[in-house]
Amino acid sequence: MPSRLLCRLAHIPLLLLLVTAGADAATLTLPAAIAAALRTQPQICQSAHDASASRDLSRAAHAATLPQISLAAGSIWSESRAGQPLFVSANGPREVIGQLRVSFPLYDPQLSALAQVARDQSVVAQWQYQATRLKVVATVVNDYYRLATLLTQERIWNSTFSTAEKLFRDTQRAYRAGAVSRLDLVQTELLRNKARTGLQQSAAEVRAAMQVMNLQMGLPRRSVWELPKVSDSIQPLPAFHALAAQAETAQPLLQVVKRQIDVAQAQVDVQRGATLPTVRAYGAYGVDTATAPRGNDLGWQGALNLSIPIFGFGAHGQQIAAAQERVAALRSAREALILQIRSRIAQDYGAARAARKTLANTRRAAQEAERVYVMTREGYFAGAINALNLAQAESSWVRARLELASAAVAVRLTRIQLDLDTGRYPTGPTGISPISCP
Repeated sequence: MPSRLLCRLAHIPLLLLLVTAGADAATLTLPAAIAAALRTQPQICQSAHDASASRDLSRAAHAATLPQISLAAGSIWSESRAGQPLFVSANGPREVIGQLRVSFPLYDPQLSALAQVARDQSVVAQWQYQATRLKVVATVVNDYYRLATLLTQERIWNSTFSTAEKLFRDTQRAYRAGAVSRLDLVQTELLRNKARTGLQQSAAEVRAAMQVMNLQMGLPRRSVWELPKVSDSIQPLPAFHALAAQAETAQPLLQVVKRQIDVAQAQVDVQRGATLPTVRAYGAYGVDTATAPRGNDLGWQGALNLSIPIFGFGAHGQQIAAAQERVAALRSAREALILQIRSRIAQDYGAARAARKTLANTRRAAQEAERVYVMTREGYFAGAINALNLAQAESSWVRARLELASAAVAVRLTRIQLDLDTGRYPTGPTGISPISCP
């Protein structure tokens, strides 16, 4: 109970950091979101417990290769007729046993191979734990940047609605003064209504995405966040061969298959060990007597047992062959997985390059759309342009800003996706993370 309480108390500083922000919404960063999800996701706890169980089994398998100590104590009576026991026990009707016994496998290839299997399976479970963590991180990253995109779109629609509302009020006053036509008034009202609809739809999508993000972090469903502005800077990509090399050393899925090959190879040794002789030593100290034990009855016993399998009708040979085929199948599976990961990296690498070009083009288009809107708005208030032209210019500007926001997020997301493809966390180093779960 105290350890569970400490584990829960350890989460309090992070939760306070996330949810304490007074009357304003808290700022949620990607590292904080990932940290919260890694602490609370039940599938991570499940994988952590599986890894711990596998580690315990590995220790148990290793303990089987060490001397085994036991205590034997008892007294046996047998019926006798005419002074002769019906069941002979130590040549008398009674046997008293009190011994401390030691058993030690001097040479047992199969037992040693089974211990190696357990060790390799423990390593597999640890890398499966890392793969589960990376899967959770990938989900959090996608949900985080989806929320970032929707929040940016909500701000754009909110700004557009404020501008359209002011435009409609100004046009309404001008219409009452007879300076503009009713068509202009209706057109500006349509602009305002369109902006309001976009804002309402965007706000609903933000609420849904916010709830999903809270569920991922194990926090109250109605928690409200502000996200830092997504940078639209374009940074150079690493070389493709560097990403491929990183994936072969750090991608948990590849490491799982690699360790499974080790397990299969150890299984081959297990089957081969069944065809080899075993030597086991036994020792005992105590009493084993048919009379009442005395102090001078204490003594040592020792034995050496040799077991040699001679013929098993081909069963062991077939099992060895099957285990070798399993090793070959896993090696082929590893090559197939390497090809799949490289193909995914190549696909995401192309997507990242395309996202950078799209961002550069979208940024120029947004700047041009803004200039056109500003000039059209000035012409509208000067009476040279009607509201229909203004509506077209505003729609183009809104669309350009929305596309720019999506393009900026796509640049960040595609770059992080490359990190995830190679097994690298977007907020920290690679490698085996400590297994900890409440």
